[in-house]
Amino acid sequence: MNEREPSVRRKRRRRRKSRAKRIIIIVAIAVAVVAAVIGISYGLGKHFANSYLVAEEQQDVDVDMNSEETIAIEIPQGATTRDIASILKENGIIGSELSFRIKSRFSGADGTYNYGTFYLSKNMDTDQIISTLQGASQPSDTMRLTIPEGYTARQIAALVDEMGIVTGDDFINEMNNGVFDYAFLEDVPKRDYYLEGYLFPDTYFLSGNETAHDIISMMLDRFEQVYNEDINDALASTDYTLDQIITIASMVESEAKLDEERPTIAGVIYNRLDIDMPLQIDSTVQYALATRNEVVTESDLQVDSPYNTYQNTGLPAGPICNPGEASILAALNPEEHNYYYYVLKEQGGSEHHFAENYDDFLEAKAQYQATFTN
Repeated sequence: MNEREPSVRRKRRRRRKSRAKRIIIIVAIAVAVVAAVIGISYGLGKHFANSYLVAEEQQDVDVDMNSEETIAIEIPQGATTRDIASILKENGIIGSELSFRIKSRFSGADGTYNYGTFYLSKNMDTDQIISTLQGASQPSDTMRLTIPEGYTARQIAALVDEMGIVTGDDFINEMNNGVFDYAFLEDVPKRDYYLEGYLFPDTYFLSGNETAHDIISMMLDRFEQVYNEDINDALASTDYTLDQIITIASMVESEAKLDEERPTIAGVIYNRLDIDMPLQIDSTVQYALATRNEVVTESDLQVDSPYNTYQNTGLPAGPICNPGEASILAALNPEEHNYYYYVLKEQGGSEHHFAENYDDFLEAKAQYQATFTN
């Protein structure tokens, strides 16, 4: 027997083991590379998909966001995401079927949609639409109660009365005397139309069997949602109470016709409050008189009321309507400027002229009055 044979065999075994290790390492590296490529591809895919969705949803805004119409959408049983996207597109709820399908895929919503009747608004974004379609459907005979922004409690009472849900008297009585356990109401003083300002304007779906208490609770629930999401944290950075902020927001809601002017008008209100100057806001006088005329007369200004901001300095006794979220946010984040006056540019118009001094205001007021038609 050759003495070198064992040594040769050992070397061969070592070479085989070395080759096996190299193969294992190569395979491991290959697997890692493939995994990395897949991860990067998925991440890039998701990134580009999200970028595409942002662009598409911005296009949707141009197409659909001008209308706040809420419509009933029927989703048939067994409908696929493609089917649902087509239905939404046909009804003008979305601007792009593809963007909805992509968002559904990457959010994991595919296969989670329910069937039945859903009430969707054309101003919903894709996430809100997906969430709604994943929830419970509504009975086809659901009543839709839409409270416009800026409605007063009296107007809401008249609306529910007209719809035959509850009487206006029952609504007002429950609003003033009912028990509603919400933390944000703890410091609201008792007054006429106690919950004015907190009956959040929105679209509510009713069975038709609701009581006045039920309807008011739905509105307060919606206010609580907005309060928790947008108001509570911001309130801590102001020197005002919640009720004062809602009072300011209600005046902004009543005075502003353009969203971009809401922070500007809020700034005028704060500027006047800072120097103890009467607010002299026509809509507070209109609230005291229960009128909605554009022009307030000299006799109107003489009304004896804690809501008459021509006769009293500071804030009125409480909110003068139920403001929407945009006006509340404007009251929380007013524009900083030196304006103390504003007046409409033309009769029946929406845009205001803002002035820093009284002479400029009088000139703008004269220009506004010159637009009056007989």
